[in-house]
Amino acid sequence: MSRSVTEITSDATCRRSILSPTLVSTMFHQRRQTVRRLATVGSLALLLSACAEDKPLNTFETAGPQADRINDLANPLWFVMAFVFLFVVGGGIGLAIKNRVKPEDFDPDDLPEQIHGNARLEWGWTAIPAVLLAIIAVPTWITIWKLEERNVEPAGAAGEQCALNEDGARSGDLDVMVIGQQWWWEYRYDLDCDGFFEDVNGDGVVDDIDAEWPLEIALDDDDLVVANQLVFPAGQQIDLTITSRDVIHSFWIPRLNGKRDAVPGRIHTWSLEAYEPGEYNGWCTEYCGLSHARMRMSAVALSEEDFALWVENQVRPADIPSATGSEEEQLAANGRALFQAVCTSCHIINEDPNDADGEAYNYGKDFEAALAAKAAPNLTHFATRSVFAGAIYSQYAGVDPDDDDLFDVIADDPEITDYLEIADEDGLRFNEAALKRWISNAPSQKAMNPDNLLGMPAFPALTEPDLEALVAYLATLD
Repeated sequence: MSRSVTEITSDATCRRSILSPTLVSTMFHQRRQTVRRLATVGSLALLLSACAEDKPLNTFETAGPQADRINDLANPLWFVMAFVFLFVVGGGIGLAIKNRVKPEDFDPDDLPEQIHGNARLEWGWTAIPAVLLAIIAVPTWITIWKLEERNVEPAGAAGEQCALNEDGARSGDLDVMVIGQQWWWEYRYDLDCDGFFEDVNGDGVVDDIDAEWPLEIALDDDDLVVANQLVFPAGQQIDLTITSRDVIHSFWIPRLNGKRDAVPGRIHTWSLEAYEPGEYNGWCTEYCGLSHARMRMSAVALSEEDFALWVENQVRPADIPSATGSEEEQLAANGRALFQAVCTSCHIINEDPNDADGEAYNYGKDFEAALAAKAAPNLTHFATRSVFAGAIYSQYAGVDPDDDDLFDVIADDPEITDYLEIADEDGLRFNEAALKRWISNAPSQKAMNPDNLLGMPAFPALTEPDLEALVAYLATLD
């Protein structure tokens, strides 16, 4: 059916109106307004997210002298950075406004005044940043040197008393080796003050050459070894020796100090100190594989008295539950037998052979875990830690390792009077459900690659009674 001239004319008019410059300009203006609103909302959201309080990685809530030094350096630099930002960005905006023209007046040959070859200006904007950087460099160098300072004498050197005396009292300085691996942290305490390495090559001297041997060969078996949680005395500088068993990791407790890489085959030194007892958390900050984001760390500072008690407990062998005792002990004994059958290809539990009704499970230089890193967490006193699985889960029900400070939980619970009592049966409840999930199918809880010997495998054959027995045994490791 043919269309009338009026209809055709009406359609043409409509198309011209739709494509009119005014309408197009209005559409672009509305779109720009929408983009601006979204940018504003996004910026406000980012700003608000930075205003949270009591977060574990808040570098501005310093809790030790090293972290204070970093803040003392960084805080004045904010003003310098703000000045440079405003000068550069403001200058760019000012030049854009000064030289702007309307589209209809634009002439590509009409350029602003060119200043190329103006020696005074060119020397000026070269010299000013150089002077500014030179001024900033001085306090930066001083801070770096301060952060690198270690205790004047290593523990036990030059006639000093050892870090752990025969009567159990502590004196001297404490040295701790931090070893990163996929995806958890190992801490080794040099309590006997003979260093972290043995005389591997038999020349009678423990030196850097010995340290170059593979860790599973060179490390001193006499050192106290714990996993996932670094415990140290408050009010003292603790010297750290940091390395890795597999790939590059990065150790960071932001409230106590900055970052230091853990590199396989290399030794990096660092230190920590906390003013007050408390729990301080951190994250691995160097991408290290599947569970990089779930490789966390927990550092607990205790009073000197409590730390001495902690050391005294950690150096003793693990208790062996009696197979003829109470129903609870028998369940734990069954768990121990199951642990020996399933878990000891990777994990270590140091037992006293004199107390064992059978073979005690102690390991020396000939032991290598069935993992790429050749080591798994030492579980000798597993129940005295407040975190497990690379510090991503709490050992105790009702405590969130992401949000809660265990010391706050203890303060709120009248049944618990001290951090050292967290494993007491009248204290916090053991997190049995989380432990069962972890033991039965760890890769479902934390990304790992057990087929390539990276991380803990799943054990689908374990029944519910098996899991109950294993958890009951782990709860005795206090």
